Amino acid sequence: MFIGRQKELTELINAYSSDKFESILIYGIRRVGKTELINSSLKGVKDCIIIKFEAVRGTLELNIKRLSKRIKDVFNINYLDFHSFEGIFEFIFEQSLTKKIILIIDEFSFLLERDFTVESILAVFIDKYINDSKLKIVISGSYVGLMIKLLEHSSHCYGRFNHIIPVRPFNYYESSLFYKNYSDEDKIIMYSTFGGLPFFNSLINNNLTALDNIKNLIISKNSILEFGVNSIYSETKNLPLLSETISLIAKGKTKKSDIISTLKSKGNNRNEYLLEKLEDMDIVKRITPINDKSNNRKTFFVFEDNFLSFYYRYLYDPSYIELRENPNQFFEAFIKEDFYSSYIPKKFEEITKSFLHRKNIKGEISPIITEIGTYFYNDAKNKTNREFDCVTKDKNGYISYECKFTKDKIGKKVITEEEEQIKNLDINFYKLGFVSKNGFKNDFDKEKYNLFTLKDFYKD
Repeated sequence: MFIGRQKELTELINAYSSDKFESILIYGIRRVGKTELINSSLKGVKDCIIIKFEAVRGTLELNIKRLSKRIKDVFNINYLDFHSFEGIFEFIFEQSLTKKIILIIDEFSFLLERDFTVESILAVFIDKYINDSKLKIVISGSYVGLMIKLLEHSSHCYGRFNHIIPVRPFNYYESSLFYKNYSDEDKIIMYSTFGGLPFFNSLINNNLTALDNIKNLIISKNSILEFGVNSIYSETKNLPLLSETISLIAKGKTKKSDIISTLKSKGNNRNEYLLEKLEDMDIVKRITPINDKSNNRKTFFVFEDNFLSFYYRYLYDPSYIELRENPNQFFEAFIKEDFYSSYIPKKFEEITKSFLHRKNIKGEISPIITEIGTYFYNDAKNKTNREFDCVTKDKNGYISYECKFTKDKIGKKVITEEEEQIKNLDINFYKLGFVSKNGFKNDFDKEKYNLFTLKDFYKD
């Protein structure tokens, strides 16, 4: 079942239907749905030669041999043997002068790892044939950092892709389409644990409760999604070191300075490299406050996807493996209290940012939001730093949103406390917003604030 990605799907289909040369770069971590997107885009393609090839982690010679066999099978020729990518590209481009061809090279990053000159060879043939070729070449890869290098000015392929399609994990709304019959509260819980990788979400059993899916598919010893964790890291040989860094972030040590100092105290002097590696792999992303972007000391890291956040917070410890034979007992003993009191409320704040972004894109917020993020403030009086987790910026200034994932409705007391806090800190928020799981009491002026409930999150 193919869900979402309609914009990306349409872009690919339109590219295939043109009569000119098209070059397409697709990138995203493993299990994010790149291959499914490509396969879906090929459905209904007519009068076109399709060559689909997936590179493997092996020698360049092995990949040349495998692609050569694929080309010979497609064209039904046995008299040619290709011994280089130069020979392969020359044959394909020559054929594309009179034939409409779609060439798909999946996991192109495996080739780049072996020899980055592959991209310079490709660039030469694009330049030579771009005006006359009918070729549609699709380059896809999971090692995000290497793929993005193809877009940098130093790359020979710079400026030679006229379609660039990053494939990100689904947001909270798109992910909910996998379990659309669940309650809104359970949808938040599911997204906070399963995240937005389509493969992981496709395994969810809608006949079970949210917690039963979490216990069966994630917590249970040797669960299928635990093996899925390893597939995400297939591009690296440094899994133990990276896992240690990820675990620190998952357990709340998100500031760059704290991560680096902790790793250094454990004798790991490759801390900067590890963080950059995780960014290159699209595992974590770097966040700076929207009111102080140049302050490196206030940089922190968050996960690109919630599944790894949940896994490394609760399940990564090797000593827990045998205990997870009874997932119900394990959840009660090691997860439940923190899950409901800390983990889910924090994820709700992050999901709120995505919700506000979605409404903004749909034109449902005025004035238009130009930035959504975190706001840092130095409280000189109390000699401490304060953080507002969900703040938007528009032409009038900043709006701070207080998010409550509790059973109680928000009333005047909570709002008054927030107003007093802002006043005492002397921060120039021109308006306040409140987001409540269960709504609001009728004891305050609702017109004065931006108010949203969980029901708003899943409206079409």
